Amino acid sequence: MSHEYIKVSRGEKVRVTCLRCGRCCHGPNVSLTAFDICRVANFLGVDWRGLRGRYVKAVIADVVPIPVLQSVNGVCAFLVMRDKPTCTIYSARPMRCRLYPFLSYSPARPDLIYLDECCGGVGIGEPEDPPWTLLSQYHVELKLHYTKLYQLIFEGGYEPLQALEGLIDEVCAQARSEQRSSSFLGYATAERRK
Repeated sequence: MSHEYIKVSRGEKVRVTCLRCGRCCHGPNVSLTAFDICRVANFLGVDWRGLRGRYVKAVIADVVPIPVLQSVNGVCAFLVMRDKPTCTIYSARPMRCRLYPFLSYSPARPDLIYLDECCGGVGIGEPEDPPWTLLSQYHVELKLHYTKLYQLIFEGGYEPLQALEGLIDEVCAQARSEQRSSSFLGYATAERRK
């Protein structure tokens, strides 16, 4: 199946309604940032290392470690089938999941976003603005994640997995120490307190 993306500019409205079909939870791995991993760990009430292997794995692309959500038989490990497919970490789901069916065009182009036509909910509902604020937050986290990884690997001499684990440790520790942890854990912290 080929993917068709619609390029959407700031100011354009789109019609998208989630059908809760779970289709977006099947298929290729979802890349994560250290921020995503810390939010999920916080939501589950575990140290992030408890996610390794079962829920998160790292793929090394050359010397750059890319953490991804683990899948089981092509399905996200956090998806369960009830009357409708249900995400067990919905309030702390990764940014890529939160944005879907919207995809980042480029962090350097915050005025553009892609819309994935493969989503069955595209074209349904009232015209609305794409999630520009969420996209901006994702770009900030993405830039911090990869800038720090680059520094640790290319300037600090760290081995790729060691750099990734150090980055996740740093982000999770900073989030725990912040009085205003919303900048790191945001919605996951608020949901857990309910």
